[in-house]
Amino acid sequence: GMIQFPIAQFPTGVMRGRFHHADGQLYACGMFAWAGNQTQPGGMYRLRYTGEPVHLPVELKARKGGVELTFTEPIDAESAMELKNYQLKTWSLKRTRSYGSKHYDEAASLVNAVEVSKDGKHVFMSIPNLKPTWCMEIKYQLKGANGRSFSGTIHNTIHNLK
Repeated sequence: GMIQFPIAQFPTGVMRGRFHHADGQLYACGMFAWAGNQTQPGGMYRLRYTGEPVHLPVELKARKGGVELTFTEPIDAESAMELKNYQLKTWSLKRTRSYGSKHYDEAASLVNAVEVSKDGKHVFMSIPNLKPTWCMEIKYQLKGANGRSFSGTIHNTIHNLK
């Protein structure tokens, strides 16, 4: 799966970021390329961690019956257990010579229960009829244990369920 960092948009496309072993900061470079909307010719960027909680998902495990998300910081169990705070959908793609594909067989998936771990960092979403899919989107709107609201979107593929 992948997520978008909650940061300002750069004036170039950005890819292949790396954390530096000595200072722990994230470095990325960017450029303008085909079909891009960020048109500055190039750039080198450093993102510094401020020490504030970021509440980002760092792991996704799909298994029979649902999906488990692991977050960097503890989350508020009450908000995490509200089913309305999750929106999931899946779809298929058609592989062709053309670039990109429309969404085919798009369907919403329902979360029918949520479990939160004792440490508050793991959320298991029970999803009936979950099966492998090339394309899945998980949107969430939650609160951290500190009460601060956060939201995000994960795009992922499920190859198999254990």
